[in-house]
Amino acid sequence: MKDNSFLNKPVGIWIRVSTEDQAQGESPEHHLERARSYAKSKGWDVKEVYDLSGQTGKGVMGNDQTKRMMKDIERGHITGLVFSKLARLSRNRRELEDFSDFFRKHSADLISLSEAIDTSTAGGRMPQVRLPQMLQQDSHHRP
Repeated sequence: MKDNSFLNKPVGIWIRVSTEDQAQGESPEHHLERARSYAKSKGWDVKEVYDLSGQTGKGVMGNDQTKRMMKDIERGHITGLVFSKLARLSRNRRELEDFSDFFRKHSADLISLSEAIDTSTAGGRMPQVRLPQMLQQDSHHRP
């Protein structure tokens, strides 16, 4: 029997594609469509889109979209955040640790499509502990 406890889970979609990445063919629209498709496949309800297109990943905590997303988590408006990959969330290791702690504190889930991290599942919670190390590895492999 299928577990329907996560159906209609209210989620947000995080879009952050730097200007440099957009120039290399990474479009915000592609990231949005991919995240919407994933949410739909899970039966989740996309409540918000947080668009940080053109924003550098080295410091996103002060961005108005980040503040709005965090308020939405705090008030329970969304209980998960879907994004294409860890480097799209932030390239700053400290910020990534802060995001991880914040989401854990509010029992909300981080869902990274490229790294197949989905903390809404038991198997997906373990990688959350390693998120900062995974981000550090990703930034070293970036040309």
